[in-house]
Order: sequence, then C-alpha cells, then structure tokens
Amino acid sequence: YNEDLDGEQAPAAVKVWKAAVAACDGVLIASPETNYGLSAPLKNALDWASRYPSNLWKGKAGAIVSTGGGAGGARGQLQLRQVGVFLDITFVNAPEIAIKRFEKKYFDHETGDLISDTWRQRVGELLDRLIKLVSITRSVSAETF
Repeated sequence: YNEDLDGEQAPAAVKVWKAAVAACDGVLIASPETNYGLSAPLKNALDWASRYPSNLWKGKAGAIVSTGGGAGGARGQLQLRQVGVFLDITFVNAPEIAIKRFEKKYFDHETGDLISDTWRQRVGELLDRLIKLVSITRSVSAETF
C-alpha cells in the first residue's frame, strides 16, 4: 500500500481490486503463514481496499483457510482475524481450516488438489457457514452492527 498513490491516481490493478471488493458480499481468504503472521501481499491487498474512498471491507462476511508447516497457518489466521476487527470483517469462526501441509498426504502432489475426505468435508462446512453469514450480513446494514 502506498498512500501517495491512493485515490484517483491509484494503479489500474488497484482500481480493479477495489471494484471487486466493493462488489462482493463475502470473501474466502486462503493464505500461507509467513514468519508466524499473515503474508505481506495479503496485508497489502487488505490495506489497499481499506482506505480511499472508504473502508470497502466494512460489514463484509469472511472465512479463512490456510495450509503450511507447524500449525498449518493457524498463527497467520489469528493475526488476520485481528486485522479483520479493524476492517470490520465478520469472520466465520468454525470450523478452523489450518492444514498441516507436510505431515500427511492431504493434497495430490501433482495437482495440489485437496484429497483428504475429512478436510474436504470441513472446507464444505466452512463454505456453507460463509454463505449463511453472507445472507445475514447482506440483510442487515453495516451501520446496524
């Protein structure tokens, strides 16, 4: 994010990003964990859509998935949830999707597809809950809650 470039003179890619955020009712964020936190590109994308012309995240529903070593990205998710408080994103809290990438064969090595039935079911449940949360947040104005 660069405040000096924000506004009408923002790069074209930023304008496209902001339009997409403004048009959506909910967002699924998939992010790796970087040094126990959220990734710099994700933080940058969140920041670009949080200022001019206004906080475009306000009142949106969100869900988070991650995969990685150690805790499967759980620490990055926690930091993202903290940022979401300021941005006024209402996140689905459960089920938590933080897959330990290197401990078991949860993904197809060649395609990257999720092949674990357990995790596929949990991701499906998360998406179902996100859809329900979107319908709730859409029916209530952002100023109300």
